[in-house]
Amino acid sequence: MRVEDVEAVHELNVLTFEALDASRGRPPEPRPDPAVAHIRYRHLVQTDPEGAWVAEHEGEPVACALALRREGVWGLSLLIVRPDLQSSGIGSAMLRKANAYAEGARGRIILASQDPRALRAYFRLGLAFHPCVSAVGTPKITAPEHVRSGDASDLALTEAVDRHVRGAAHGADIGAQLEMGSQLLVVPERGYAFVSPNGELRLLAAFDEEAAKDLLRAALAFGEPSERGVWWLTAKQQWAIEVCVDAGLQLRTDAGAVFVDGDVGPFAPYLPSGAFL
Repeated sequence: MRVEDVEAVHELNVLTFEALDASRGRPPEPRPDPAVAHIRYRHLVQTDPEGAWVAEHEGEPVACALALRREGVWGLSLLIVRPDLQSSGIGSAMLRKANAYAEGARGRIILASQDPRALRAYFRLGLAFHPCVSAVGTPKITAPEHVRSGDASDLALTEAVDRHVRGAAHGADIGAQLEMGSQLLVVPERGYAFVSPNGELRLLAAFDEEAAKDLLRAALAFGEPSERGVWWLTAKQQWAIEVCVDAGLQLRTDAGAVFVDGDVGPFAPYLPSGAFL
């Protein structure tokens, strides 16, 4: 993949996931701001060129795989195929390219949609399968007073927490989150979270569950009241499910899965980033 492919890949991503929602009889999610979404693709092309691939047909990208490696831990950030070309073998070829970038990695992470083909493909890579629920609704909750806004002085905390919960720091991906306009929230010395400008939780990691609960409460209370979603709630994240239920959110079971393999820490208390794992 090249930086020049970013706009086309973004459009392909929107098309692919809108088709998936339609196949499930669900309304499409609001379209992301292209200017913000492009930051993700451009960032990964630049930091991980060996993991960034597109397949072309008649000069246009019809599939994309984006994978990253941080401190020896590999993750699959994106795998998409144009809907009319799915089940043609292109997705399998793209996944092989992306997984080749994991050679020698000590851990692997994939966050999967509910597409049964994706779930089957990732399981066949040898990763452990952890089904997820999501929590959706307008939360009724108050932010704890001791959760504060973070800044550059908190980057060392993010690295320490990341290495504890997932075996590797996010590195340059923290800067990408900030560039995308996400707000850093911090419980000093115990954990951190990112929240998008519209109030969606983008990442949460902590040394202990009580700090994680307070960060989630602060994230749900961030900004003006609005419908929110909390994703990647596996059985390991009971602390998060408790907060979501207390805040009045509805639990949904059709929420995909987290796949992990190797040395990725306890993976709790942790709600990963869909883009940066």
